[in-house]
Amino acid sequence: MFRYFFSFLLIGRATTGSSTRITQQPVDQVVVASERAVLSCAIYNYSGIVQWTKDGLALGMAYELPAWPRYRILGDKDKGVYDLEIQDAELSDDADYECQATEVALRSNRATLTVLIPPSDPVIDGAPEILLRAGTLYNLTCRVQGAKPAAAITWYSDGQQQDGATSTHALMDDGKRGTTVSVLTFSPTDRDIGREFICRTSNEALPAGKESRVRLNVHHVPSVTLSIHPQKVREGDRVVFTCTVSANPAIKNYRWAKGGILIGGARGDVYETAVDHTYFTEPVSCEVENAVGNTNVSSLVDVQCEYRNTSLPKPSPPIPLP
Repeated sequence: MFRYFFSFLLIGRATTGSSTRITQQPVDQVVVASERAVLSCAIYNYSGIVQWTKDGLALGMAYELPAWPRYRILGDKDKGVYDLEIQDAELSDDADYECQATEVALRSNRATLTVLIPPSDPVIDGAPEILLRAGTLYNLTCRVQGAKPAAAITWYSDGQQQDGATSTHALMDDGKRGTTVSVLTFSPTDRDIGREFICRTSNEALPAGKESRVRLNVHHVPSVTLSIHPQKVREGDRVVFTCTVSANPAIKNYRWAKGGILIGGARGDVYETAVDHTYFTEPVSCEVENAVGNTNVSSLVDVQCEYRNTSLPKPSPPIPLP
């Protein structure tokens, strides 16, 4: 048995010459997942066994590699070409590869295949709609997983990039893919009701990127404007007070008062009454309430009072002295 093995080695070596060398070295490559990769290897003046290794693990000696269904050896043995083809590259193919002429202990340079992974769809916490309270700081948070290299995240709203976001990156358990979390802090107002924010992510594997959206619903205390019609009146004229309100959530109640005293029977956003001179000194107020809070506004009425002239008796003529 030992003699047979020794004879086999001699036969194998008889097919090589002292000038055997690798004429085409594999080189580092970068591919995006699902793409095809080909690592080159050409050996001059050699007809023995050639195999590829992946991170030091031998892949096999046949042109078809049954244990690696997406791998195969391409080329022409007579011409010394032994290229390694990897179809539909995936993260598990991210490794170092060597081409080896085993019978002459000849090894190629080590080539690194880097497989890029596009980011997953970004996820915004609370999407598709977030309920906020006006004036309270809030952190919009967007998360992206599974990217290699780690994904970048950019925020947009109203067509403009939003500055001030902070991002953190962390490796996943496989030690290759990353997770990115971006936080954008802002203080919403009632003008942000219905406003959309976009979280856009990209990396080298997907330059065009992906995006997700979130819509804001902002609760706020009522915003109230009190108007008077007509603006100038005389005593006894009728005046209409109108309370114009913007509120989210809906209004629960209206209260009207004059000089700080509730007006019985006054309801809704309109109050109409005849005025006298007291409306010039005692303001009419409208208070509006919703689930968030209440707002009170007041105004005086410019009442024009008629001048009342009371005639005094004429003085008696002086009595002459004796």
